[in-house]
Amino acid sequence: MNELKKVRTLTLLVVVVGLAIGALWRLVPAPAGATDRLLYSPMGTPLTLVDLTFAVGSGLLFLWAVRNFKDELKPAYRFIASAQVAVGALTLFFPYIEYYDLWSNVWLNMASYLAYLIGSIFMYFGTRQFLKRVGKHSRLTSLPIMLGITLLAWGLHAVLPHNQTWVQFNPTQYNFFELVPIIPVIWYAAAAYNTFKIRRTIGKDYQRPFTWLTIGLSLQMFACITILVLDTFGYENWYFASRAYEVPNIVADMALLFAAYLFNSIGLAPASKSESVSSLDIVLYAADMVSDPPSIDPTLDRVRLITSREDTNAPLTAADQQVLREVYLEIEKHLVTYELLRKVTREELRQRIAEHFHLDGSTTTFWPQLSAKS
Repeated sequence: MNELKKVRTLTLLVVVVGLAIGALWRLVPAPAGATDRLLYSPMGTPLTLVDLTFAVGSGLLFLWAVRNFKDELKPAYRFIASAQVAVGALTLFFPYIEYYDLWSNVWLNMASYLAYLIGSIFMYFGTRQFLKRVGKHSRLTSLPIMLGITLLAWGLHAVLPHNQTWVQFNPTQYNFFELVPIIPVIWYAAAAYNTFKIRRTIGKDYQRPFTWLTIGLSLQMFACITILVLDTFGYENWYFASRAYEVPNIVADMALLFAAYLFNSIGLAPASKSESVSSLDIVLYAADMVSDPPSIDPTLDRVRLITSREDTNAPLTAADQQVLREVYLEIEKHLVTYELLRKVTREELRQRIAEHFHLDGSTTTFWPQLSAKS
């Protein structure tokens, strides 16, 4: 089994296991007196089990992707992976509370908020390190600014009218505790902004992973907003009773699972289906692997001189082939020596390109002219 098929199989396995666990729980007998409980839903635990499986699965896939990236990026990846594993593992509080009707246990209920509290903070620090690694900065990478925004949102929430959703708390205790559901909203939003900013400038090979990471984090933020709204206005409504509030969580973790799959798939693109391959195709394919496109822009100016000709259908001349060969070697050197994110060796790079384009000795490109030492 090649590497890409292995990644696809593992991702599919996470989905199947999650759906199977949720379906199998439906066979578990309902607890005694469940139908008389105000906050019980037969769909609560199955949906939560599906969600937490997707979360843990995506975290483990993110962690597996560490092997392809440079040591400087491993802390960022570990933060992102740990965020998702924490979300999944700590969500286990909820099925326990629901099955044994422990809604009145204030400590367990507070503990059930830990999943997205810890997940959002870890995710923020992971994306913050990523942003810094690619040489970008924003106001949201400043911890004093993040703390200031969080405290401002907390203060504004305290003066809003709200229901007494936590009957165990007095008003002061309630206002203090509401910092817990506010933090995930702010910090997931900042994490999504960080990845969106990376997505705008990163190389083509990385754009889809960061697009889906941004989508997943934005959905996590939305899911946390719904929890904050419930905590403000109360849980005695159809949205909570039907467990519809679980849907944004599940969709968010599915998006993050797909993002984890895409991060593992970087450098594992399926073979090209085109029968005709030119030297230009090889150069552009290699250029897409560079995470910082502006760094090779001057090199690609030589390619633009070739593609800007009036007769674009004219065959490449021997001089063109030589130029494209030289450009390719410069890009190859950049990837092996200066690439910011990923570990790349010349042998692996050439093998990937040869397999992608089905290159052999009969090709009319410059490929056969590349020596082992060039």
